[in-house]
Amino acid sequence: MARVADQLIETLRNDIRSGVLRPGDQLEEAALAERFGVSRTPVREAVRSLVDSGLLETKPRKGALVRVLSAKELIDLFEVAAELEGMACRLAAERLTAGKAAALEDALQFCRKAADANDQDGYAKANLAFHQAIHNAAGNSRLIEQIEQLAGHINPYRAMPFQMRGRLQKSTEEHAAIAEAILENTGTQADELMRDHMMLQGQRLPMILEAIEPR
Repeated sequence: MARVADQLIETLRNDIRSGVLRPGDQLEEAALAERFGVSRTPVREAVRSLVDSGLLETKPRKGALVRVLSAKELIDLFEVAAELEGMACRLAAERLTAGKAAALEDALQFCRKAADANDQDGYAKANLAFHQAIHNAAGNSRLIEQIEQLAGHINPYRAMPFQMRGRLQKSTEEHAAIAEAILENTGTQADELMRDHMMLQGQRLPMILEAIEPR
């Protein structure tokens, strides 16, 4: 039973991290049990664990929901993520191999294609792939572990700024500058560009959350 619950936890965590489940989405026990072909007991155990980790919250008469973070919580998380992502860029520039460079360039092209098509969902995936290519190039498992832990909290919000007019092209331009700095082995510049990129995104989020908040 514990192993089943662990599998559910990992699947739901990935759903939240990838944006399949969005902030405020409700998780119904019956629907989850049917989806995974299990009883409600491991579902309840998985939900409890995700509530304890801060990814879910419970509300009276609504049950479990994907937790909606406050503007202050988001800014705090993006401040930490910006530093870690910047460090990943610096390490990637120092340790870049031909294979990792090719993967980074491919990820950037993925971003460009999605931006040119104004495909917000496609760009959200391309954005994560671009950052993942940098993490892989950094080659530090502990750093990646910390970034992934934060990703579970911030990824549901990362695509929100893409709704703003012109943001996909602007984000791609920022990615291109970051990639160029990494490819040219200028780690300090790549670090600074990534931190600015992450915080610019993070600072937009409170405005977007306010705009979509139910009145």
